[in-house]
Amino acid sequence: MLDICDPLMLGYSPRSINHARQSLADFERLGDKCGFSDADLWRFRKLKESAVHPDSGDVIPLPFRMSGYVPFNGPVSVGLILAQRTPWILFWQWVNQSQNALVNYFNRNATSRISDATMLASYGGAVSSAMAIGYGLSRFVKSYFPPEKAVNVLKFIAMPTSVVASSVNCLIMRWPEMSTGIKVFNKSGEEVGVSQIAAKKAIQETVYSRMLLQVPVFVFPPVMTFLPPIANLLRKNPRLTTPITTAFLFIGFGIGLPASIAAFPQDGVLRESAAETHLRGHGDLVYNKGL
Repeated sequence: MLDICDPLMLGYSPRSINHARQSLADFERLGDKCGFSDADLWRFRKLKESAVHPDSGDVIPLPFRMSGYVPFNGPVSVGLILAQRTPWILFWQWVNQSQNALVNYFNRNATSRISDATMLASYGGAVSSAMAIGYGLSRFVKSYFPPEKAVNVLKFIAMPTSVVASSVNCLIMRWPEMSTGIKVFNKSGEEVGVSQIAAKKAIQETVYSRMLLQVPVFVFPPVMTFLPPIANLLRKNPRLTTPITTAFLFIGFGIGLPASIAAFPQDGVLRESAAETHLRGHGDLVYNKGL
């Protein structure tokens, strides 16, 4: 997951990605006759897995790859933490969930087709829930706490709003998988059928990983700015608030993203005893969880 989330992978051209994909296919077919070194093969694999969808084989657009999540979503997350006025809180929630909707779409399990209606429902549900919770919490904080304390408390409302909105976004976007199921494979990589149980498990794991991600992104940075040495520095130099918050957020995001998605492996396992009756007899089954 560190490889898949590596932002350096964004610097490669579509031509390089296609070369890596073709080189891996040639090696699978011809073996050592291709002349690739072990280091070459690992580099090809890293580039392919960071840019190419494992189900569809499509190249994922730069802003919506996992390798692009930190560079493209990081500035948005800084805006969420630093926003004090309600209009800005709502604006950054809208931008954040707009991006998340597309990240969910491009990194889903591609077995099931996503209709335009589902896309709109996911987008509308995530944005409306994030904005409603963000508005309600910001109004509550401002009315309940004195202004000097409200400024600090407002830094934490991005956490609950993002947890709820990200979960809603993922659930609605991938809901069709629950009814149609997703492809499952035996340990040899052969497709053995479609499983609704695997689909439910994959969606649950993805939602849990998105919830886990919010902690290093939206809790770690504001907590660090409250530490006495840093808090004293910011009181004397308020202009440093944005760059210091940004630095802590990118550290938390950079570590938390691969860790949260690695907590639930992309190649999920469905135990034979838990699978549908018609899928038993093939041993434990493997499925693409989606990211």
